Amino acid sequence: MKIVSAQLRNFRNHTDTELEFKTATNVLLGENGQGKTNVLEALSYLCLTKSFYAANDSTVIQQGKEFFDIRGTLLLDLGTELDIRVVYDAALKQRRYFIGQREVETFSSVIGKYPIVILSPENSSITFGTPADRRKFMDLVISQSSKIYIDDMLEYRRTLRQRNKILAEAARKKMFTGGDEISLAPWTESLITRGAKIILKRAQFFKEFSPYVSNAYASIVDINETPMVEYEPQIECSPDDSVAAIEERCRCALEQKRSDEIKTGTTLVGPHRDEVAFSLNGLRLRTFSSQGQHKTFLIGLKIAEFFYLKERCTETPVFLLDDVFSELDERRSTRLVSFIENLAQTFITTTTESVFHNALVWNGEKQKIFIRNGSAVSAKEAAIA
Repeated sequence: MKIVSAQLRNFRNHTDTELEFKTATNVLLGENGQGKTNVLEALSYLCLTKSFYAANDSTVIQQGKEFFDIRGTLLLDLGTELDIRVVYDAALKQRRYFIGQREVETFSSVIGKYPIVILSPENSSITFGTPADRRKFMDLVISQSSKIYIDDMLEYRRTLRQRNKILAEAARKKMFTGGDEISLAPWTESLITRGAKIILKRAQFFKEFSPYVSNAYASIVDINETPMVEYEPQIECSPDDSVAAIEERCRCALEQKRSDEIKTGTTLVGPHRDEVAFSLNGLRLRTFSSQGQHKTFLIGLKIAEFFYLKERCTETPVFLLDDVFSELDERRSTRLVSFIENLAQTFITTTTESVFHNALVWNGEKQKIFIRNGSAVSAKEAAIA
């Protein structure tokens, strides 16, 4: 897949910006705060229906404006062009997504159709942050490659909310009645059935994903370091287990935690409490690794994600890299650019083009786009600024 063009209206600091893209490398150049990352964020809306950066649509609309409108043209691997449009109405607080003239009914139906891999400073939470941050990374990768997983996750989250609501009410009353038991039972069963499928899929994913991480890390690091990614589920699981076996373990664990759940008013068992462990040379990344090692590990994860999705999705992913060179030395930066330029269509934001001098040969498939004050400008205008 390629992104041919994009138009941003009332989006962040882009009042009306039109961009044409090259099929290989697109480097967005400009000082901080000029709107480079906003372009990548808009591409995220086109491909994922949402921002990789903002949690709320209302925060990306220009102040005082009634809507934002993002349009783009995608070129699929088989040669078909699609016009995509994402519109947000501030008054209605409603986001709508269109493929051609057809509005999609559910955003989840789009996930995985137009795969992208995003590497941005916000991703540092994957290695530095909480288990929830690592679960979010894991879930997005699997979701782009499995429609069944998306459906299971959406239903599991709905079940979890309803079950927690009943438990919280019982905790507030400081009593758990027969009526509460009747209300809780179907949600508990749904939690078990959906949760078991999610746990098994995650275990299978990490078995498949680990070799991709090792290969990707070796491609950007020329020293002897061994990365490892491991799934640490709350419920014991092997990739070869049956769903029924995992269901039974979930059921037993829930029974053991029953009194604690009633006291705390929340669900204490399930894949929403799983962890993902990253290590380097056998040592936990969070505890023993430097900031530079974290950054390199994260880049390895993202390259692994690209190759994993490329083999499992119907389209080749697009790579978005936002400010990735700030914590890498020149050697690793050059090595990274040289490696990714031949993978797929790539979008890179940076404040300086020096890193590309020895890594890219500028031709008809590559270009520099200068961004200033929420607009694309010529190199001459950018220099004057």
